[in-house]
Amino acid sequence: MEDRPDPLYASPTYLLFETGRLVRRTSARMSPEQPRLPYLLVLSCVARHGPLSQRQVAGRLRMDAGDLVGIVDALERAGHVVRRRDPEDRRRYALDATEDGRLFLGACQNDRARLDDALFEALSPDETHLFKDLLLRILAHHDERFLDTPGPQHRREEPDRQDEAGQRTGAGIASRSAASS
Repeated sequence: MEDRPDPLYASPTYLLFETGRLVRRTSARMSPEQPRLPYLLVLSCVARHGPLSQRQVAGRLRMDAGDLVGIVDALERAGHVVRRRDPEDRRRYALDATEDGRLFLGACQNDRARLDDALFEALSPDETHLFKDLLLRILAHHDERFLDTPGPQHRREEPDRQDEAGQRTGAGIASRSAASS
């Protein structure tokens, strides 16, 4: 049998899948007491935009409403969110972050920054920034929630210039969304 490179290594989808697994393993090792990312996403959404109904949270996060119930229950038990009757529609509950939830979220964000540093230590700061910009461009192409994020998708393409040797140099990279607008 020949020793050929694994064809999966050429697949960005596979590499993203493995990167996600790496993130979960490293996060569990570095911060075993911290809840998994879906819990933090829900808490962050409610802290930033609340009070919101569970349906609104599920819509904002593109999350299954059934999965959200267990997460909200756990966040409520931990004292990080409260459910109150929605004053505009008494049949619904509105979720809001508690002060303890906001403080907890801040501490978790510090842990996430340390996780980012550990995961991306193999890249230079410029490479990390480029990687993030490329991910945002992909996400914005498929999900309008990411259209308003700062990054290359909002940068207008600058005309090519010539260097001293008369060679053309691209001054900026524009995404399809910027190029088509």
